This record gives sequence, C-alpha cells and structure tokens, in this order.
Amino acid sequence: MTRIGFTGVGAMGAPIVRNLLSAGHDVKIWGRSPAALEPLLGAGATRADELADVADQDVVLGCLLDGTAIEEVYLAGLLRHARPGQLFADHGTYSPLLAERVAAAFAERGAYYLDAPVSGGPMGAEAGTLVCAVGGEAAGVDQLRPIAEAYTQRVAHLGGPGRGLALKLINNFLVSINFVAAAETAWLIERLGLDPASAQAILYGGLADGATLRQGLTKALAHDYEAGGMPLGGLVEVQRNIAELLESVDFRSGLFPYTREVFTTASESEFAQHPSALTRWIPGAPD
Repeated sequence: MTRIGFTGVGAMGAPIVRNLLSAGHDVKIWGRSPAALEPLLGAGATRADELADVADQDVVLGCLLDGTAIEEVYLAGLLRHARPGQLFADHGTYSPLLAERVAAAFAERGAYYLDAPVSGGPMGAEAGTLVCAVGGEAAGVDQLRPIAEAYTQRVAHLGGPGRGLALKLINNFLVSINFVAAAETAWLIERLGLDPASAQAILYGGLADGATLRQGLTKALAHDYEAGGMPLGGLVEVQRNIAELLESVDFRSGLFPYTREVFTTASESEFAQHPSALTRWIPGAPD
C-alpha cells in the first residue's frame, strides 16, 4: 500500500482516485470545492485540510484543469513541502514549457515532477484503461508505474520534462481536427438527404471509423447538444497550448487554424457543452 496525496478530483480525477482506493492505496484528497470531495470520502478517501497534508504523503498525484491551476497548486503550494526523492506527477493537460519549469523547481529540492497526461476520457478513467504519456526523470517514472497500474493500461516514458505533454497535445491536435471532420460529415449527410442510420452503419464499419467520429457524428445527427461528454471550452484552452507547441517547432498546419476557429466560435454559443455542437458552426451549415 502506498500513501498517496491527490489534487484535482474532477471528471477524470475522481474515477482515478476510486481505482487507487480499489487497488488498496491510502488516498488523501484536497480540492477547492469541499462538495466535490464528499463522494470520494464516502468511498474511503480521507480529506486533506490543506496542501501541506497532501505533500506529507509518499507520492503526490493530481489531475488539474489547466496551467493556472498547476502553477497555483504545485509552484505556489506543494513545492515548499517537497522532500528529496519524493514523486509528484500530474495527469492534466497544459503547456510543456510550464512542465519544464515546474520539473526544474522540484529538482532543486531533490524531488521528481512528472508531466503525465492521460487519454481515454472519463469512461477510460472509470474502467482503469487510460493511457499515460510521461515526461521527466526515469527514476520518477519507475515510481509511478506500479501505482498507475490501478487506472491505466499503458504508461510510456517519452523523455525529459514536457515530452509527455507534447505527445498529449499531438493527441488533442488529432481529436480536435477529427471532431470538426465529424461535424462536417453530419452536415453533409443532412444536406444530401441521406438516411442518418444507414450512413452511420456504413461509416462505422469502414476505414473512417473511430472514437471521435462515433461520439461526434452520432450526437450531431441526433441534434443532441445537451451537456455531457467533453465541454468545448476545455478543448479551446488545450488548443492554445497546441498552437504554442506548433509555433515552437515552426510547424504550419493547414488543418489546425480552421479547426481552432470553428471550436472558438462554437464555444461562445449556448451549445458549448459538447463537441456535437460544432455542427452548428461549420461555415454554411443550416441553423
């Protein structure tokens, strides 16, 4: 059993914590919203009254929302409590440049900080089938692997600080483009007067099939824009980091600028809680 401190118990973090508890780990959780902690306390986690209590555990994990939260929780909070040899790892998505800065700060105290973003969504987190791309020191990754077995099916060490996030942003680069492609596909099916059920039966059995097509196209054709799934606002924030990554290597994508424009427009609408809402904001799409 490992004593684990955990911050960021949202849509991804909460099921990760549940899987850690099921694996027999002792998990102490901290968050800004006490109400969000209650279900996990009932499942066996214990409450950390302050960040110092989180840092007092053997290993500190997190799944924070964005770079601002990373700076506040790790640099302004946990860093002062870090001990030599102690592992800190966050599974959220943010800028690789920030990960490099955080890792360097923890290294000065002799501790390990890993950027360890996960992919697979809330369903993958609940099923314990996430995949995790990790950047940071190999010794820290060795500590993380046996713990991450509770909620991942694969952990890959990509290199030094920021490299895990670089691959995660490439993943989100693909996800963003594919969601827009699914939205355009839905618009074309409707514009051409094709039967939605028959079209899906063929597309979901062909080479174009994939998770983003099924999630985006199914809801778009059903005009299901209710809250649920992956909010557009979160992907818009991630796309800022993708743009920064592309600029850092002087890569000019022909697909990404258009994709980002569609996401930004859709995220400002009243239908901003699910990527299927993108269908409404494809240029030329009907109301």
